Amino acid sequence: MFKQLRDLFRRTEPAEENLELSFDDLPTWLDAREEGIGRELSGATAPSREAISGTLAHLREAVARMETAEGDEEVHPRLQDISRKALPRFTKSMAQILSREPSGDPETFYATAAETLKSALKALKGQGKYLSSFYPDEMKEVRTAVKDLGREINTMTDAVGRARADRQQTKDIRESYESLSRTREGYSAAAGQVRDLGAAVAEAEGAIRKAEEDLAALKLHPDYARKEEIEERIRELDAADEEAGRDLASLRTPAVHVFRKAEKVAEKAGDSAAARAIGRVFDAYTDGGEDPVGLTEAVMPATLAMIRQGDLALKNQDEVRLFSDPDTLPAGMSRVLNRQREIREQRAALQETRAALPGVIEEHRLTATLAEQRREREAKAAARTRAENQLETLQAAYARENETLRSRVAALAGRDVEVGVPDLSPPAS
Repeated sequence: MFKQLRDLFRRTEPAEENLELSFDDLPTWLDAREEGIGRELSGATAPSREAISGTLAHLREAVARMETAEGDEEVHPRLQDISRKALPRFTKSMAQILSREPSGDPETFYATAAETLKSALKALKGQGKYLSSFYPDEMKEVRTAVKDLGREINTMTDAVGRARADRQQTKDIRESYESLSRTREGYSAAAGQVRDLGAAVAEAEGAIRKAEEDLAALKLHPDYARKEEIEERIRELDAADEEAGRDLASLRTPAVHVFRKAEKVAEKAGDSAAARAIGRVFDAYTDGGEDPVGLTEAVMPATLAMIRQGDLALKNQDEVRLFSDPDTLPAGMSRVLNRQREIREQRAALQETRAALPGVIEEHRLTATLAEQRREREAKAAARTRAENQLETLQAAYARENETLRSRVAALAGRDVEVGVPDLSPPAS
């Protein structure tokens, strides 16, 4: 029955509402939180700071009194002598240590007080260790005051540590906030690039379609029919040039075999002039450096003489046909080379005529333009892909930093916090 009455009249604590913060309000909230940390630290350390100031004043008085202390006469004379010599050094050192009065904000006060405590403990372990026997009461008072000082500084250490941890948390939150802000800016810039590059790719594709349409329209131009006629004639001339090349080869191949043997016969006979002349023909046939017709005419008498004398044997009907008289080979070479030259001159003239056609000039221009536009489109498309990849990277980084920010804010606030971090807007298509 009592338990039921107690539960009925039990006071219910109101549930703490979740904290809601907009992203833009976060810096102001952090400023206020840092001010609160400072106020909390000041309030938490006020009693200790007051006690430390009082303890230091008492310690200064105790040290000052030691300068005129009599000491315990029952102590061994040797120890008395050591203590009396150590006392001035100790009191001077302590007076210098205690000359700094802690002041300023709690952390500055704490740093000065902690340094004072550290130096006082060092002095006690130094010259002070010789004084306890001869000045027991005075040293007890000093040690007690130093102990009290240490206790209050330890109390401040906890409060200062909490404040520093909280300030580090606010610093971490600011870093997350700035990271998110930078990511948003980078995302906006990358989204703009995706948008602009997408428009550039679309524009390039439109220009490509226009150039392709213009090229297709050229086929309806009167010049196109003339161009096709010329190209057909060029193909015919190319075929004739190939045929002339084959005819020239049918003359050159057997002649090369004969002249190679003739050069050796001349060298063997010691006729160096004939050997050199035949060698020039051989070179003209193989590398095309000199006119082979005149050179051939010049060496035909000597070559035919070798054949008649039996020094140079002909192996097949082609060799017999070409070397039966002095005119057949040179005349055949001249005829084929003239025909080849005429064919090539006609082809060059037709090429010039074709190149001068307005439709061909426009075709070349459009073809070059189209190639450039396609390269530009590929470059823009590749840049757009890189910008899209950057957007994905920034989105992932934004999501991670968003979670980090929320957890950091909640840890600092000590409760659930809803931070209204804006979403990244998808790039306009």
